[in-house]
Amino acid sequence: MKKIFNICLQLLIFFTISYSQSIMFNHSKFDELLRVNVDENGRINYAAFENSKDFKDYLRSLEAADISELNTNDKLAFYINAYNATVIKNVLNHLPITSPMDIDGFFNKIKHKVAGKEMTLDELEHQRVLTIEPVLSHFGLVCAAISCPILINKAYEGATVYHQLEDNASLFLNDIQKNRLDKKNNILYLSELFKWFRKSFEDRFGSLVETAKHFLNEKDKIFLDENEVEIKFVPYNWQLNKQ
Repeated sequence: MKKIFNICLQLLIFFTISYSQSIMFNHSKFDELLRVNVDENGRINYAAFENSKDFKDYLRSLEAADISELNTNDKLAFYINAYNATVIKNVLNHLPITSPMDIDGFFNKIKHKVAGKEMTLDELEHQRVLTIEPVLSHFGLVCAAISCPILINKAYEGATVYHQLEDNASLFLNDIQKNRLDKKNNILYLSELFKWFRKSFEDRFGSLVETAKHFLNEKDKIFLDENEVEIKFVPYNWQLNKQ
Protein backbone atom coordinates (compact mmCIF):
# COMPACT_ATOMS: atom_id res chain seq x y z
CA MET A 1 0.00 0.00 0.00
CA LYS A 2 2.83 2.39 0.91
CA LYS A 3 4.55 1.64 -2.42
CA ILE A 4 1.34 2.45 -4.34
CA PHE A 5 0.93 5.66 -2.34
CA ASN A 6 4.50 6.75 -3.18
CA ILE A 7 3.96 6.03 -6.87
CA CYS A 8 0.72 8.04 -6.87
CA LEU A 9 2.48 10.89 -5.06
CA GLN A 10 5.31 10.93 -7.60
CA LEU A 11 2.82 10.95 -10.46
CA LEU A 12 0.93 13.83 -8.86
CA ILE A 13 4.13 15.83 -8.48
CA PHE A 14 5.13 15.05 -12.07
CA PHE A 15 1.82 16.17 -13.53
CA THR A 16 1.71 19.26 -11.31
CA ILE A 17 5.17 20.31 -12.51
CA SER A 18 4.30 19.47 -16.12
CA TYR A 19 1.11 21.52 -15.94
CA SER A 20 2.92 24.43 -14.32
CA GLN A 21 5.58 24.37 -17.04
CA SER A 22 2.99 24.07 -19.78
CA ILE A 23 1.33 27.38 -18.85
CA MET A 24 4.55 29.37 -18.57
CA PHE A 25 5.38 31.67 -21.48
CA ASN A 26 8.81 31.18 -23.05
CA HIS A 27 10.84 34.41 -23.19
CA SER A 28 14.17 32.68 -23.90
CA LYS A 29 14.58 34.04 -27.45
CA PHE A 30 14.02 37.61 -26.29
CA ASP A 31 16.33 37.02 -23.34
CA GLU A 32 19.17 35.95 -25.63
CA LEU A 33 18.56 38.84 -28.03
CA LEU A 34 18.73 41.33 -25.18
CA ARG A 35 21.87 39.71 -23.77
CA VAL A 36 23.72 40.01 -27.07
CA ASN A 37 22.32 43.25 -28.51
CA VAL A 38 21.78 45.61 -25.57
CA ASP A 39 24.80 47.19 -23.90
CA GLU A 40 25.33 47.98 -20.20
CA ASN A 41 23.79 51.43 -20.71
CA GLY A 42 20.61 50.00 -22.20
CA ARG A 43 21.45 51.13 -25.72
CA ILE A 44 20.01 48.94 -28.46
CA ASN A 45 21.57 47.51 -31.60
CA TYR A 46 18.48 47.91 -33.77
CA ALA A 47 20.12 46.43 -36.86
CA ALA A 48 20.67 43.15 -35.05
CA PHE A 49 17.00 42.96 -34.04
CA GLU A 50 15.90 43.87 -37.56
CA ASN A 51 17.89 40.98 -39.05
CA SER A 52 16.93 38.41 -36.43
CA LYS A 53 14.60 35.53 -37.25
CA ASP A 54 14.36 34.83 -33.53
CA PHE A 55 12.99 38.32 -32.93
CA LYS A 56 10.34 37.84 -35.60
CA ASP A 57 9.45 34.47 -34.06
CA TYR A 58 9.23 36.00 -30.60
CA LEU A 59 6.94 38.77 -31.84
CA ARG A 60 4.65 36.19 -33.43
CA SER A 61 4.57 34.27 -30.15
CA LEU A 62 3.53 37.45 -28.32
CA GLU A 63 0.73 38.02 -30.80
CA ALA A 64 -0.70 34.52 -30.47
CA ALA A 65 -0.08 33.96 -26.75
CA ASP A 66 -2.85 32.64 -24.54
CA ILE A 67 -1.95 34.02 -21.11
CA SER A 68 -5.26 33.32 -19.40
CA GLU A 69 -3.69 30.68 -17.14
CA LEU A 70 -0.58 32.65 -16.20
CA ASN A 71 -0.28 33.82 -12.61
CA THR A 72 -0.14 37.56 -11.88
CA ASN A 73 3.65 37.85 -11.77
CA ASP A 74 4.04 35.93 -15.02
CA LYS A 75 1.46 38.20 -16.65
CA LEU A 76 3.34 41.26 -15.44
CA ALA A 77 6.61 39.93 -16.87
CA PHE A 78 4.84 38.98 -20.11
CA TYR A 79 3.34 42.44 -20.60
CA ILE A 80 6.57 44.30 -19.77
CA ASN A 81 8.52 42.14 -22.22
CA ALA A 82 5.76 42.57 -24.79
CA TYR A 83 5.89 46.35 -24.37
CA ASN A 84 9.66 46.53 -24.75
CA ALA A 85 9.74 44.17 -27.73
CA THR A 86 6.88 46.04 -29.41
CA VAL A 87 8.66 49.36 -28.94
CA ILE A 88 11.70 47.90 -30.71
CA LYS A 89 9.45 46.58 -33.49
CA ASN A 90 7.77 49.96 -33.83
CA VAL A 91 11.15 51.69 -34.16
CA LEU A 92 12.24 49.18 -36.80
CA ASN A 93 9.02 49.74 -38.75
CA HIS A 94 9.79 53.45 -39.05
CA LEU A 95 13.55 53.67 -39.50
CA PRO A 96 15.36 55.93 -40.02
CA ILE A 97 14.20 58.02 -37.05
CA THR A 98 16.03 60.01 -34.40
CA SER A 99 13.27 59.76 -31.80
CA PRO A 100 10.01 57.84 -31.28
CA MET A 101 8.36 61.25 -31.18
CA ASP A 102 9.19 61.63 -34.89
CA ILE A 103 6.34 59.21 -35.59
CA ASP A 104 2.77 60.43 -35.28
CA GLY A 105 0.92 58.15 -32.89
CA PHE A 106 3.95 56.02 -31.99
CA PHE A 107 2.45 55.41 -28.56
CA ASN A 108 -1.23 56.26 -28.86
CA LYS A 109 -2.40 55.49 -32.42
CA ILE A 110 -0.47 52.58 -33.95
CA LYS A 111 -2.03 49.23 -33.04
CA HIS A 112 -0.15 46.03 -32.27
CA LYS A 113 -1.43 42.54 -31.52
CA VAL A 114 -0.52 41.28 -28.05
CA ALA A 115 -2.00 38.07 -26.64
CA GLY A 116 -4.66 38.09 -29.35
CA LYS A 117 -5.77 41.69 -28.73
CA GLU A 118 -5.12 44.77 -30.87
CA MET A 119 -3.83 47.68 -28.76
CA THR A 120 -1.58 50.72 -28.80
CA LEU A 121 1.53 50.94 -26.66
CA ASP A 122 -0.31 53.34 -24.35
CA GLU A 123 -3.13 50.83 -23.96
CA LEU A 124 -0.64 48.06 -23.27
CA GLU A 125 1.00 50.23 -20.62
CA HIS A 126 -2.07 51.66 -18.88
CA GLN A 127 -4.65 48.89 -19.35
CA ARG A 128 -2.36 45.90 -18.85
CA VAL A 129 0.94 46.61 -17.11
CA LEU A 130 -0.04 49.40 -14.71
CA THR A 131 -3.22 47.66 -13.60
CA ILE A 132 -0.99 44.90 -12.20
CA GLU A 133 1.87 47.01 -10.80
CA PRO A 134 1.23 50.80 -11.01
CA VAL A 135 4.55 51.99 -9.58
CA LEU A 136 7.58 49.74 -10.11
CA SER A 137 6.53 48.92 -13.67
CA HIS A 138 7.62 52.41 -14.71
CA PHE A 139 11.21 51.25 -14.25
CA GLY A 140 10.75 48.32 -16.63
CA LEU A 141 8.86 49.93 -19.50
CA VAL A 142 11.37 51.35 -21.98
CA CYS A 143 10.04 53.84 -24.52
CA ALA A 144 13.09 53.93 -26.86
CA ALA A 145 14.28 57.28 -25.47
CA ILE A 146 17.58 58.10 -23.77
CA SER A 147 15.83 59.42 -20.67
CA CYS A 148 13.89 56.19 -20.09
CA PRO A 149 15.03 53.70 -17.47
CA ILE A 150 17.54 51.45 -19.18
CA LEU A 151 16.51 48.37 -21.10
CA ILE A 152 18.13 45.61 -19.06
CA ASN A 153 19.92 42.97 -21.11
CA LYS A 154 17.69 40.12 -20.04
CA ALA A 155 14.00 39.36 -20.23
CA TYR A 156 11.72 39.82 -17.25
CA GLU A 157 10.51 36.60 -15.63
CA GLY A 158 7.58 36.10 -13.31
CA ALA A 159 9.67 34.57 -10.53
CA THR A 160 12.05 37.54 -10.42
CA VAL A 161 10.10 40.43 -11.95
CA TYR A 162 9.78 42.48 -8.77
CA HIS A 163 13.45 42.04 -7.91
CA GLN A 164 14.39 43.06 -11.46
CA LEU A 165 12.17 46.16 -11.29
CA GLU A 166 13.59 47.19 -7.91
CA ASP A 167 17.14 46.82 -9.23
CA ASN A 168 16.34 48.86 -12.34
CA ALA A 169 14.71 51.55 -10.19
CA SER A 170 17.91 51.85 -8.18
CA LEU A 171 19.97 52.11 -11.36
CA PHE A 172 17.63 54.80 -12.66
CA LEU A 173 17.56 56.93 -9.50
CA ASN A 174 21.34 56.76 -9.12
CA ASP A 175 22.03 57.69 -12.76
CA ILE A 176 23.09 61.34 -12.50
CA GLN A 177 22.21 61.93 -16.13
CA LYS A 178 18.55 61.33 -15.23
CA ASN A 179 18.24 62.09 -11.51
CA ARG A 180 20.66 63.81 -9.15
CA LEU A 181 20.90 65.40 -5.75
CA ASP A 182 22.48 68.88 -5.66
CA LYS A 183 23.61 68.98 -2.04
CA LYS A 184 25.13 72.43 -2.35
CA ASN A 185 21.82 74.05 -3.31
CA ASN A 186 19.47 71.53 -1.69
CA ILE A 187 17.79 70.60 -4.95
CA LEU A 188 16.61 67.13 -5.88
CA TYR A 189 16.50 66.85 -9.65
CA LEU A 190 14.10 64.13 -10.74
CA SER A 191 13.18 62.77 -14.14
CA GLU A 192 9.91 64.03 -15.61
CA LEU A 193 8.76 60.43 -15.21
CA PHE A 194 8.07 61.31 -11.57
CA LYS A 195 6.10 64.39 -12.60
CA TRP A 196 3.88 62.46 -15.01
CA PHE A 197 3.11 59.70 -12.52
CA ARG A 198 3.49 61.68 -9.32
CA LYS A 199 0.26 60.48 -7.73
CA SER A 200 1.20 56.81 -8.14
CA PHE A 201 4.56 57.34 -6.46
CA GLU A 202 3.06 59.44 -3.68
CA ASP A 203 0.36 56.85 -3.06
CA ARG A 204 3.02 54.13 -2.69
CA PHE A 205 5.80 55.96 -0.86
CA GLY A 206 4.16 59.07 0.64
CA SER A 207 6.07 61.69 -1.34
CA LEU A 208 8.57 62.03 -4.16
CA VAL A 209 11.36 62.61 -1.65
CA GLU A 210 10.46 59.37 0.10
CA THR A 211 10.35 57.65 -3.29
CA ALA A 212 13.86 58.85 -4.04
CA LYS A 213 15.10 57.77 -0.60
CA HIS A 214 13.79 54.26 -1.21
CA PHE A 215 16.11 53.80 -4.19
CA LEU A 216 19.04 56.22 -3.77
CA ASN A 217 22.45 55.32 -2.39
CA GLU A 218 23.02 55.48 1.36
CA LYS A 219 24.81 58.85 1.42
CA ASP A 220 22.04 60.56 -0.51
CA LYS A 221 19.40 58.95 1.71
CA ILE A 222 21.09 60.34 4.81
CA PHE A 223 21.27 63.81 3.25
CA LEU A 224 17.56 63.73 2.44
CA ASP A 225 16.79 62.60 5.98
CA GLU A 226 18.67 65.57 7.40
CA ASN A 227 17.81 68.33 4.92
CA GLU A 228 14.82 69.96 3.24
CA VAL A 229 15.14 69.97 -0.54
CA GLU A 230 13.38 71.56 -3.48
CA ILE A 231 12.31 69.25 -6.29
CA LYS A 232 12.94 70.23 -9.88
CA PHE A 233 12.15 68.05 -12.88
CA VAL A 234 14.68 67.19 -15.58
CA PRO A 235 13.30 67.59 -19.13
CA TYR A 236 13.01 64.28 -20.94
CA ASN A 237 15.51 63.54 -23.69
CA TRP A 238 13.48 61.77 -26.38
CA GLN A 239 16.44 60.97 -28.61
CA LEU A 240 16.58 57.32 -29.68
CA ASN A 241 18.43 55.02 -27.26
CA LYS A 242 20.52 53.38 -29.96
CA GLN A 243 24.09 52.10 -29.97
